[in-house]
Amino acid sequence: MNKSLVTDCIKLCVITLIAGLLLGFVYNVTKAPIAAQEEKTKQEAYKAVFSDAAKFEPEKADQKAIQKVLKSKGLGQNTINEIAKAVDNSGKTLGYVFSVTNPEGYGGDVTLSVGVKNDGTVNGYETLTINETAGLGMKAKEDEFKSNFKNKKADTFTVVKDGSGKNDDSKIDAISGATITSRAVTSGVNSCVAYAQTLKGGN
Repeated sequence: MNKSLVTDCIKLCVITLIAGLLLGFVYNVTKAPIAAQEEKTKQEAYKAVFSDAAKFEPEKADQKAIQKVLKSKGLGQNTINEIAKAVDNSGKTLGYVFSVTNPEGYGGDVTLSVGVKNDGTVNGYETLTINETAGLGMKAKEDEFKSNFKNKKADTFTVVKDGSGKNDDSKIDAISGATITSRAVTSGVNSCVAYAQTLKGGN
């Protein structure tokens, strides 16, 4: 009985070891392609929110400095993960592209790529990750909602439900039935606008 138990334990250990090695192998094989795809998606999002740029130069994202600015604006729940300078063919800085995450979406984190010109005008945003309700919060990926921000300039954007956003650039018409998502996206964009003002060339 004891001998059988020991044999079974050895078999289980061997199976576990082999499974672990296989998982490690699969991870190493897929790690590079996944990273490459993520980088491609990010670059496509950058280009979508800053089509005038010839290239994007990575900037240091000083988290202490970023959080100091965001907290002073009541936006400390957001995290600006990456910053890239949008540069034209002559080397002139046109503005910045930010990767920002807001954790307060209805379905969790909402991560955006946001373009902000030197004068503070928002070029627009693209969603990098979002897990909101289909037919409601997921409408944040659609042009109808994204157009609320495109080529708009405001120190702070505010979500409204009365349709007044059509007449005021600083007001964002909420997605019907998805106010939480609307606020999460708007908060993320506001964070990028706030920090862009502190960068060289920001207004």
